[in-house]
Amino acid sequence: MLSTLLTLFGWLFFLAASLHAQESPIEKLRRLPPKERETRLIEGAKREGEVMWYGNWERDELDQLARSFKKKYPFINVSIFRGGSGKVEDKVVIEYRAGRYLVDILIAGTGKMLPFRERGIIAPYFSPETANMHPALYDKEGWWASLASSPVVIGFNTERLPAQEAPKDWPDLLEPKWKGKIGLDTEPDVMVTGLLQAWGEERTLKFMRALAQNQPQIRNGHTLLVQLLAAGEFPIAAEIYGYRVAQFIAKGAPIRMVYPKPTIFTTSPILMAKHPPHPYAAALLYDSLLSEEGQNVVGMDIGRVSGRKQAKSRNPEFAKLQESDHFLALDPGLVGRRTRDAQRWIKEIFLKR
Repeated sequence: MLSTLLTLFGWLFFLAASLHAQESPIEKLRRLPPKERETRLIEGAKREGEVMWYGNWERDELDQLARSFKKKYPFINVSIFRGGSGKVEDKVVIEYRAGRYLVDILIAGTGKMLPFRERGIIAPYFSPETANMHPALYDKEGWWASLASSPVVIGFNTERLPAQEAPKDWPDLLEPKWKGKIGLDTEPDVMVTGLLQAWGEERTLKFMRALAQNQPQIRNGHTLLVQLLAAGEFPIAAEIYGYRVAQFIAKGAPIRMVYPKPTIFTTSPILMAKHPPHPYAAALLYDSLLSEEGQNVVGMDIGRVSGRKQAKSRNPEFAKLQESDHFLALDPGLVGRRTRDAQRWIKEIFLKR
């Protein structure tokens, strides 16, 4: 009996030691007090001296965030690969298949989190900065935290449409009087997946088919859509990004926006690579992007919407929307599962007319 117990305890000790040995350096630091954790991260990052970041944001936006990080951690060189969501995905998938682990941090679009997770490209990371974020804008299991968000709005041209007559909600777009007068992007996937998240499949498909009956004017590109709205090509544009509309309004464009219900907010997940070549610097960059300083750059310098409580914002009205009952943050998990469905519906309902 004693021999059996000793053997059992021996196996348990071996198993515990093996699991501990498999922990990444960052997982081990998670158990440390905040100050000691930060000190250890900085020491490790100084030895590494660099960090590799793949992102789908505009190059100047990534550069602004990198400069803010470098100001605090001048001993870390930030290398950036900038590409669209598809290019970022293709690059990291090819690298991981070849066993080449080059990237530390990824930002590749809402729908990429789930496929990256399923392919073993990313790993959970628990940033202490998420304690200061809106609970809908980070994953409780550590798979992602949103660098920024933006409301999806309905825009209208004030020279073609008085404010009191403009549509106020998604169902208003279905009124027959708007037939041929609504601009819509070729890929309104944020609207579709957001409504799917809020309404379910049956109601979302019913809405899409009714909207198609109003013969929206299809254009390729959300920014182009706002430009054409400002130029008066159509009086209404559905599913455009609020921060972009705000930029045009600041330049004097005759457009305004309304916030339909639900008010869908895009998410921009930060993802930790499963095999980061510079784990300490990667953790510092991740934390920095979500920190007060990083989120002030997001909100003030770049003009997107921070998910951090009390962060500064160029558009405080957007931040207030996150506290409303109609706020809906896109769930990267749901988007990942239903993107193909949404794309198929968009093609069949809007583009094959």
